[in-house]
Amino acid sequence: METKRKRRLNYLLYCKNVIKIVNEYYEEGFTTYAAVWRRYVNPVYPMSYQKFINIINMPNLDRQIAEAKAAAATPENRRLVYPKRKIPEDALPGQLNLFDDEK
Repeated sequence: METKRKRRLNYLLYCKNVIKIVNEYYEEGFTTYAAVWRRYVNPVYPMSYQKFINIINMPNLDRQIAEAKAAAATPENRRLVYPKRKIPEDALPGQLNLFDDEK
């Protein structure tokens, strides 16, 4: 389940990058989506033109990304991270103060 949520988040971020490229190079009245796809998007992110159009027409992309980030960040989806171990001072008597004598 974890990998599906991460995969979805990565796909949505991929779509956001494609839309960012389109917003950068598309000028209404001067260029077409096909030209932007052919010249700028397809060399970086190879995909069919139909897939490109589907990505451009995705509704509420920012909301979907926020939901996917929240779902991927739930405690059951995070890797188990151990806290840093603190060595008690009485655990190794004489070892922690080994170099204090030389100062």
